[in-house]
Amino acid sequence: MQDREPFPLLTDAERARSLRDTLANVPDGGGVWVFGYGSLMWNPEFTHVDRRMGTVRGYRRRFCVLSARARGTPEKPGLGLGLQREDGECRGLVYQLDDRCLETDLLALWNREMTSGIYQPHWLPVETSRSEIMAIAFIVDCAHVQYAGDLSLDEQANIIHRAAGTYGPSRDYLAKTIHELAALGVSEPGFEALLAQVDARSK
Repeated sequence: MQDREPFPLLTDAERARSLRDTLANVPDGGGVWVFGYGSLMWNPEFTHVDRRMGTVRGYRRRFCVLSARARGTPEKPGLGLGLQREDGECRGLVYQLDDRCLETDLLALWNREMTSGIYQPHWLPVETSRSEIMAIAFIVDCAHVQYAGDLSLDEQANIIHRAAGTYGPSRDYLAKTIHELAALGVSEPGFEALLAQVDARSK
C-alpha cells in the first residue's frame, strides 16, 4: 500500500468547526441523539443511555462512498454506505448519548465519520415507536470526490469483491450490514443480491 491519501482530508480545525456548528443547532430538550444506518448500528463506539429503532423519511442507504483506508486502499478502493437524499426511507438505530461524556464521545465520532468531508452532519427527524426525535445523521455529499455515484449492481460487486482495508474486506462490511439489519427485522432491497454477486466472483 502506498502511503498517500487519494481524497482530501479535513484538518483538525475544520472538524472542530463542523462539530461546533452542528451543536449550535441542537434542538431544545431531549439530549443529543445520533442516527446509525451502517457500522454505527453494530459498533457505535460511544456511550448511550437509550437506543431505539428509528426511521428517516426521504433518504435511502446506498453503497456510494469510496473507501481508501477502512475497507480498501488507494489503489483498490472499497465501498461504504452513505445516507442519500431520495424517495423512500431508511430504518436504523437512534442513540441518545450520555451527557456525562458527551464532549469526548462527539469528538471521537467526528474523528471517525468526518475524516474527509464526504459526510455532512444534519439534524433529521427520526420516527420511533414512542416519539419523533431530532438526531444527528451523516448524509453523503454527492458533490464530494469520494462519492462513487449511482453504481449498477455489477459495478458495486466488482468494487466490493476486490477491496480490503485496515478494517477488513469490503465484502465483510456488506455482510455485517445485512446481518445487523436482519437482526433488527429490516430487509434492505438489493443487498442480498449484491452479496450473492460479490461471492459469485470468488468461485
